Amino acid sequence: MALHSLFFGARREYYCRATIDKLFHGTEVVVIKSYVWVSLLTFAMLAGCGSSSGPKTYKVTGTVTMNGKPVEGAVVTFLSTEKQKDAVGSTNAKGEFKLSTFGPGDGALPGSYKITITKLDSPAAPAASTPPPGTIASGEISESYVPPSAGGGGNTKSNAPKNLLPAKYSSDQTSGLVDTVAENDRNKFDFEL
Repeated sequence: MALHSLFFGARREYYCRATIDKLFHGTEVVVIKSYVWVSLLTFAMLAGCGSSSGPKTYKVTGTVTMNGKPVEGAVVTFLSTEKQKDAVGSTNAKGEFKLSTFGPGDGALPGSYKITITKLDSPAAPAASTPPPGTIASGEISESYVPPSAGGGGNTKSNAPKNLLPAKYSSDQTSGLVDTVAENDRNKFDFEL
């Protein structure tokens, strides 16, 4: 009898599964399989997001001083001589900088670089009470005023930012600053301008 119920019990289970498969073949089974595949693909994509597949960068720090004093707000640019991605950093109040290539403070790719250092001073915005060019406080136009379109200088002040460091350091052709980033995290470069 046990053998008889085992045989017919297994057979009954088979028929139940076959009936369920026939009823839901085009819907739930496919939907469940889709959820499994979507879950697996999502997991695989998220697992790949945690690792860095880009080139390895190495920490680069240093200082910029001029006449023995730290230079705050200078932009230090490492321009690759090997056609790699350039790195850039800016100095803090102590004249210290950290280079960034792909993300903040990640460093630079190993290799040879030409270096530029600039500190731009943006011109001060005119005060609200400053009269327009060519007028005096009373609102009258000065007799010596010649508009710029008529060959006069008008406002001769340039609105372009002014470099506060020696001009030679603003170009990789004239700075004379060349260095190599090694494949370690002990790259420290100090520049006395």
